[in-house]
Amino acid sequence: MAEKKNKDKDKKHKEKRSLKSILLPRQFSYLIGTATVLASLLVLSLWFAYWMYSVTQRSCYDDLKLETRDAVSALESNLRNDRRMLRVIAGLIKDSEDMESLDLNGYLSNYDINSQVTQIYMLLPGDELISSKGRRNNIDKELDFEKQVNLKDHISAVKPEQSTSGNSKIRNFVQIRPDGYCIGFLFSEGSSSGVAQAWLPSVYDDKGYLYVVDRKTGEVIIDTSPSPIDNINDIAFRQVDSAYTRDATLERILAGKSGYSVFSSRAVSETLYMRYDPIGIEDWEMVVVVPESAAFSAVAPVRTRLYMLIAAILVILLLYTAWLVHEFRASISFAEEKANTDVLTGLHNRNSYENYIGKTDALKEKLTCIYIDANGLHELNNSKGHFAGDQMLRFIADTLKVQFGGENIFRIGGDEFVVFQSGKTDDELERSLEGFNDALARNDYHAALGIGKCEEGQNMDQLIRNAETKMYEAKRVYYKQIGKDMRV
Repeated sequence: MAEKKNKDKDKKHKEKRSLKSILLPRQFSYLIGTATVLASLLVLSLWFAYWMYSVTQRSCYDDLKLETRDAVSALESNLRNDRRMLRVIAGLIKDSEDMESLDLNGYLSNYDINSQVTQIYMLLPGDELISSKGRRNNIDKELDFEKQVNLKDHISAVKPEQSTSGNSKIRNFVQIRPDGYCIGFLFSEGSSSGVAQAWLPSVYDDKGYLYVVDRKTGEVIIDTSPSPIDNINDIAFRQVDSAYTRDATLERILAGKSGYSVFSSRAVSETLYMRYDPIGIEDWEMVVVVPESAAFSAVAPVRTRLYMLIAAILVILLLYTAWLVHEFRASISFAEEKANTDVLTGLHNRNSYENYIGKTDALKEKLTCIYIDANGLHELNNSKGHFAGDQMLRFIADTLKVQFGGENIFRIGGDEFVVFQSGKTDDELERSLEGFNDALARNDYHAALGIGKCEEGQNMDQLIRNAETKMYEAKRVYYKQIGKDMRV
């Protein structure tokens, strides 16, 4: 019988210990699953935000490309219209015998493309210069007839040596050719600032600026920037993106390529975006520069809302994660409590008992072990039912808590209890035992008690066995007194 009872104890012990080993992995699997879902949501949200940002950024690049091509188209269109008008006049005067006649002067006077931009002149062999008001001195050494003949119809940009404004003169040359022989040139002339003001569109509502660059020399022909430069190589360029280096950008501009670049300068506190495209007249390149705030102004609200969305998602996920961790800890604590608590009596169970004795030094703690076994439980279950037996066990448990305090009281089997006491005198312990026995007797319950006190050299197992042995002796005495066989 004793062997069978020990086997039952071991079985219950294993079942109770396995409860925690089952609950904790399951809780961890729930936590890992939820964390995976949250991480997936975060990754998807970040990916969506990145995708939206990429789309809006691409849209801004497309707008910058459109602005640049509009500027190229406007300049090309106006220069071609200018040349077209010059050719019409050249056709009217090519057979004139007197290049200073009133009729010819009238043709020159009637030239009107844009009075803000151009004036018209005629250059004759010998470098003679004639305007609508008659012959003029050729004070510009660049007006060399023979040189212009070799260039045929062309556009030039010359910066006067005496000029301090940095303003170039843009000249559109057309040959006067009766019978296929060049007898002179008609050319319009305007300042680069005038050309920019009259013929070039506003870039990003005047928030951006542009350069027209001569690719052969790098010279800046038209410059609407707040800090004018003479050569594109002089541009203030601080690299902010590894994909857009200064040398590669300038090389592509001077090679007549199309593309983008991103940079900053000391004069501007924000990132600058650049777009460059070749112009279909001469070897010129259009370069448009716009601050980031202007380039992204159309999508700034979208970007702001995306950042707010990401921030809101992160806050929600952090709060949810904090709540989840709190619930997980509470769940673990609850699972541990359930795994270590006897359901019927509310006392610590066998699992908790094993943990306690495994980490407690009996000698150091000066423990007293009280081993209790309820007498007559089997008979009560058979005569009055298991509900009555459960009432008896709950009463014993409640009485133990009253007499010995709520700590270190364990129900380790069906009718077995173990109490560990420390720091009590023999008199105090005796009063507690008397109170326990009297309470049981008043309710017609009985229990066998064995008391073991820790002695020098004794460990926890020896202390418990000593108390258990005394409990079984008390149980035999009880059953002998009532004339029944003892159940073990």
